[in-house]
Amino acid sequence: MSLRPQLVVGTAGHIDHGKSSLVRALTGTDPDRLPEEKARGMTIDLGFAHLPIDDVDVHFVDVPGHERFLRHMVAGATGIDLALLVVAADESVMPQTREHAEVLSLLGVKNCAVVLTKVDLVDNEMAEIVADEAASLLASFDIRALGLLRSSAATGHGLEELKAFLRDFAKRADRAAQRAAWFRLPIDRAFTVAGRGTVVTGSVMHGATARDEELQLWPAGQVVRVRELQAHHAALGSADGRMRLAVNLAGVELSEVGRGCELATRDYLSASTRLLAALSTLRLLGRAGRKRIRARLHIATSEVLAEIILPASEPAAEPENAANERVRRNIFVELRTAAPIVAEWGQRFLLRDESGLRTLGGGRVIHPALPDRTKLGGVFGPCCTALAGEDPAGRVAATLHLAGWTGCDVTRLAALTGLADAPAAKSLIDSLLRTRQLRAITTAGQPIILSGIVIDELAKAVRERLENFLKANPLSPGVPRSEWPGWMPRSCPAALRPWIAEHMIGSGAVHASATHVGRAERKAALSADDQALFDSMLAEFAVGAFQPPAPESLRCRTPKNERRIRQLIDLAVAQKRLVRVEAGLYLHADCWAEAARLVAQRIVASGPITVAEIRTLLNSTRKFVVPIVEHLDATGVTKRSGDTRSLGPNAPSD
Repeated sequence: MSLRPQLVVGTAGHIDHGKSSLVRALTGTDPDRLPEEKARGMTIDLGFAHLPIDDVDVHFVDVPGHERFLRHMVAGATGIDLALLVVAADESVMPQTREHAEVLSLLGVKNCAVVLTKVDLVDNEMAEIVADEAASLLASFDIRALGLLRSSAATGHGLEELKAFLRDFAKRADRAAQRAAWFRLPIDRAFTVAGRGTVVTGSVMHGATARDEELQLWPAGQVVRVRELQAHHAALGSADGRMRLAVNLAGVELSEVGRGCELATRDYLSASTRLLAALSTLRLLGRAGRKRIRARLHIATSEVLAEIILPASEPAAEPENAANERVRRNIFVELRTAAPIVAEWGQRFLLRDESGLRTLGGGRVIHPALPDRTKLGGVFGPCCTALAGEDPAGRVAATLHLAGWTGCDVTRLAALTGLADAPAAKSLIDSLLRTRQLRAITTAGQPIILSGIVIDELAKAVRERLENFLKANPLSPGVPRSEWPGWMPRSCPAALRPWIAEHMIGSGAVHASATHVGRAERKAALSADDQALFDSMLAEFAVGAFQPPAPESLRCRTPKNERRIRQLIDLAVAQKRLVRVEAGLYLHADCWAEAARLVAQRIVASGPITVAEIRTLLNSTRKFVVPIVEHLDATGVTKRSGDTRSLGPNAPSD
């Protein structure tokens, strides 16, 4: 059954214009299933019916026409391929006709046909006038009427023509927009079936699923198993593409699921209370200049209280009509919801006022799960522009920029940026990695993709801090290398700081010696007095040779210059004029080179050498020779074997 062309059709229109009667006449199924609906003769909640036409399956979602139940109409419009704007020929366009048409426009429903009902009550001229009014109404919301059909549920007039229209539309429908490979089903109904347990129904947005597959139930995110699948009472082994679907879930209580929940392929979605959106229209009521507006957000089958946060740079809107209504069009906003919801890039939504009586506007999601700690600030405009654009590479780069140090895995990135599947996301990431717009880091065995902008901004901040430190300490060679990772800001996770610290060194952003990290182009500018002290200090280490003076016993050291001597020693080490053997023990660089040369020559001439023989060779004492020999081992000049040393890989060649 899932291989047949499928078409999900939603009705729209004013109360008592015959939506349910039309569906009943077409399908033989009464979509008004609730006792209250039958008693009052009015649709209150969503109704469903199925119509096979030749080799096509048409799934109807019938919606309430009364303004009090608009939230149900919005839920019913989710996942439809075609809307039928139902207009009674004897009444023409009415208030809810207009509101439903606007809702269809805000939800991005472009495929819409006008169906005149009750044409048996009017003449042809009146029917023509009503058809034109309905088409003009749709055109005012930038929706082109795909057909103008006339019908009468009472007489059966026009029903066959309508069926033929639906069959032909299903066969030629463009499914390119349903390109996402992963499964998603917003739930509009949940109930229990004796002996089977919990069953949920909804209109599949995209993707495929099958019996025994594991899905995630949102917004809780729990993993559930598909026990059975049905489409209008026909059992299915699998389901693929847009259709009405019933899913029997294993191990799920009815209390755990309801309208507003969703089923989706594992790991694609995530629940969030922060979204970025591009609003096509926003009506501002009440006090001018407000930057935060409470509203009801209708998205998929969910309805949740939300706060609309206007950008700080958004100017105050001027009244556009006598009702003092200010209208903003084509603006970016942040939405903060009172409860977690799930969404995907490009998904349409509707905004109503807090009381749920008036439509404020609507738009599309451009970032469905903004990280909680993300501060937008000056990046709001540029990132929103990129996220709303048609360039998927720009959306990926902007999404990872906003993700900051948390990064994002390939699977999630597909849903966040409107890509078809994980391979499509990986292909884009690989391209951006090659151009250095993104960087890949592996920590604890897990790859993390980060924005190059995030890393560059951190490097800039650390360089500025280093610059300030060096200005305050002009004789310092820089930050001790062992302390360098700790200079990364707290915003950078501890696990990533060593990588970022080494990245800054490797990229040339800073310069690193064996002991210190400093400004890449920095050269110490010594005063005449400091230069004299520096030269005098080096001379003492040169004279001391292999029995060098301790820093505290230098003849050039006085109580007044003790701190400066320490700074000059660090500077000499950074400039490779001194070699730090161990804490408190330094050799002049020339003496160190001489020690390495003498020991290597002796080993080449006579074979492995002992510490005692090195002490004699260097004319030193055990106090100095033991740490010197250990440093020769550590630097690879020598290699220890028991009590003797042989040549190491870094021994001088002559």
